[in-house]
Amino acid sequence: MFRSKRSSLVRELWKLRIPQNDTESQNEKESHECKAVIHSMLKRLKEKNLEILLRSVESKGLEETPCVLLPNVELKMGKMSTDPHVLCCQIWRWPELTLDTTLRRLPCCETDKDPLYVCCNPYHWSIQQNAESSYCAEKANCLTSGINWPSDISMEPDSTETGLTPTCRRNHHGDISDLSEGEEPGSEVTTHWCSVAYWELRQRVGRLYTLHEPYLCIFQDLPHGNGLSLSLVQEPTSVDCVKRTREKIGLGLVLSREADGVWLYNRSGYPVFVNSPTLDNPSSRASVVIKVNPGYSMNIFNYDMASVLRAVKERHCLDGPYDPTSIRISFAKGWGPSYHRQFITSCPAWLEVLLNVNR
Repeated sequence: MFRSKRSSLVRELWKLRIPQNDTESQNEKESHECKAVIHSMLKRLKEKNLEILLRSVESKGLEETPCVLLPNVELKMGKMSTDPHVLCCQIWRWPELTLDTTLRRLPCCETDKDPLYVCCNPYHWSIQQNAESSYCAEKANCLTSGINWPSDISMEPDSTETGLTPTCRRNHHGDISDLSEGEEPGSEVTTHWCSVAYWELRQRVGRLYTLHEPYLCIFQDLPHGNGLSLSLVQEPTSVDCVKRTREKIGLGLVLSREADGVWLYNRSGYPVFVNSPTLDNPSSRASVVIKVNPGYSMNIFNYDMASVLRAVKERHCLDGPYDPTSIRISFAKGWGPSYHRQFITSCPAWLEVLLNVNR
């Protein structure tokens, strides 16, 4: 009975594989090799882990599932070798994945420091996307040589869109003014690393969400979701574009504060669009809006780069308020010179992330 159930789980997982777009002859040959390797790999898993893996693949990440551990050793496929987690991602998520692709764990994955085992849950991984920016830290450092750092550019978060988002700001005497929600006069600034505001067009929806945990999941409506559910703060609307965009948020995204900056993980089925001070060109008036595809992750804010760019940013290039700690993320719809919508406030559903960089 035990072997029969395990065999059934393995067969179900094999049926759920995503075929590669190759010729029939290549598919047939590689399919036999792949099937043998996959079956051999899955036989190392206990029945409980097979069930977890099946739930994750069947729900396409909709159901929260724990890590599925396998020994971190290379698997031989003909003349090629591959890691177990890469093979699982190829079979059940990204069939065109190549060895040159960099995979990055989602913050929910707990095996990043395990030297012996690796997580093979394909929905615990993302494809790392690099910013296509010509500005690098070395170039920005060269530009700061001999510059007197402007004293009037604050690294405190401030809403650059409508001024309706409450933030923490220090006055010239070092006292706290314009306190965030829930703070008492005379109290110290909390240790939160960012605050998140949700917007629909020019209207902010819900209260400011202050984040103390290392990462935050932001999604539309998940039965088992743990994080910020936007459906709980959304109100009925007659605006068609807002209705359609709400339906596309789905699994949403993850914001994570990590050693090298703030990372975004796109878990939805549609692209998200990002504008961040550390992705902008300091000498240009136009904001850089970057598309992050479904299943991809990206470093959207570099703390070290931000401290440099706030001094490099040309003052004559600023058309209005400039906030070096504000990130804007739009669900499904882009904006700017390359898109129909010119301003973020024309996007149906978007986030304003106000970073507290005084670490």
